[in-house]
Amino acid sequence: MNWQDVFSAMLEQGPSEASASMYVYARIVETLKTAIEDGRMKVGDRLPTNRELAAFLKVDRSTVARAYLELAQLGFIASQVGRGTFVSSSSVASSNSSIASSLAPQLPSGELNWLSRFSRYADGLSSSIEKLPQLASGDDFISFAGGIPSQDSYPSDDFQKIVLDLLGGGRGASMFDYSPFAGEPDLRQAVTAHLALRGIAVRDQELLILSGSQQGIDLVANLLINPGDHVLVEEPTYFWAISNFKARQAQLIGCPLDDEGIDLAAVEAHLIRYQPKFIYVMPNSQNPTGITMSLARRRGLLALARKYQTPILEDDFSGDLVYGGEPLPSLRTLAAEIEGGENIVIYQGTFSKALCPGIRLGWLVGPQEVIDRLSFAKRTSDLATNSMVQVILTEFLQKGLYHEHLTRVNCIYGQRRDAILAALDQEFKSLPEVSWTSPTGGLFIWLTLPKGTSNRDLLEFAVAEKVVFSPGDICFLDADDDSLNYLRLCFIQNSEPKIAEGIKRLAQALSKYLAHLAKERLAHSVRQRRNEHVLI
Repeated sequence: MNWQDVFSAMLEQGPSEASASMYVYARIVETLKTAIEDGRMKVGDRLPTNRELAAFLKVDRSTVARAYLELAQLGFIASQVGRGTFVSSSSVASSNSSIASSLAPQLPSGELNWLSRFSRYADGLSSSIEKLPQLASGDDFISFAGGIPSQDSYPSDDFQKIVLDLLGGGRGASMFDYSPFAGEPDLRQAVTAHLALRGIAVRDQELLILSGSQQGIDLVANLLINPGDHVLVEEPTYFWAISNFKARQAQLIGCPLDDEGIDLAAVEAHLIRYQPKFIYVMPNSQNPTGITMSLARRRGLLALARKYQTPILEDDFSGDLVYGGEPLPSLRTLAAEIEGGENIVIYQGTFSKALCPGIRLGWLVGPQEVIDRLSFAKRTSDLATNSMVQVILTEFLQKGLYHEHLTRVNCIYGQRRDAILAALDQEFKSLPEVSWTSPTGGLFIWLTLPKGTSNRDLLEFAVAEKVVFSPGDICFLDADDDSLNYLRLCFIQNSEPKIAEGIKRLAQALSKYLAHLAKERLAHSVRQRRNEHVLI
């Protein structure tokens, strides 16, 4: 029996009383599991791609991806890059004994089996991105992976002087107390003043200090998402936002991007169909693409959010990193121009990308009733943000050192942006099917490989050349074959000579990979012709 027949039967039956409350992904899991166990689907049978099955069932691709992930973890199916997903031979063993016993590792008597207690979400947390730091651990490696500033840009001397002055000035004791839940008052004033310079007006009761912007994503998700709720996101988007929203069993709906940002036609269609809880966007130097949303798109997105009464979480993680020209107004600023729009946007930012990642300090700006709830939720998370870091950063801001730092690093990072674009032009000019974005700020460049290639396979060749990057497929809602020809490059963490050498190595790796791929395809074609000849 083919997969269409299996799922047609599922659609015809509809949900039974027992399964009426099941999530759609669970019905997909149960349908395929049953078909494999009763022999309707056999070992080696090819399954549809996430996109094909989602279209057939009229569900989200993320739903199918989650079902496939669970079936793979149970041993019923297996995926092969470039070939697809198939019924696995391990399904035979799974069907002949209970899943729990067949999957449980054999442990010494009396030892607790933690693996059997992990949630489905925890099972899916393992990712190849965890291996990237290990791959690039040698001094001779050049890494375009990650998303952190360059260590040579850290204002270490300024911080050292501030700490010594604070400790010597009798303020040492207060630095080690809990801070107020919403943040140190002096820091709140300093952040408010900094945001005012960017045209973002904030009242005191609308501001919450965070332990990094990642906490902002977590708090907003915790406040707004119930299991099964829809959330609208750019696609591709920030990997850890995807993970966070999925941890709360949200149904993620992706909207494609072009050179001006999010596709407004897709946004409106999804707002009508799914009525999402909120929209998550990064208008400035988006992660991973580096695309900055145009002013027209910003206004259009706000108009749609206002029309359909859907809040926006604006993640301005790199808004202070701008390499020429005036930054565009934030959604928060533009929303104030719309009648009834001032309460639509929750705005968050961070000092981690412009300063150093260890700072772990950011902020949320939103309607007072939202900030009050988020402040309470934050107390259940970490009680309060690190007092010492808040006091140090307050001094750094009040002395004007942050403005001086931004002037310096924006010059350095702008030169590095220019260096990587020049290197890409030089090294990839013979490959017109390779393209990349040209960011006006931020940290990232998004590189598109020829169709039919795999960033995971390329990474193996890149490691051999001692250069690494972030595979782009992790930034899609489901990592199918259509997402494998993208990769993300972080350009701010390496010097200009290192950037030039790193891109040269990447080009060499791609050249060797494409030659290997062509050889494999030729061999496959020869084998196919031989088989056809035998059949004749």
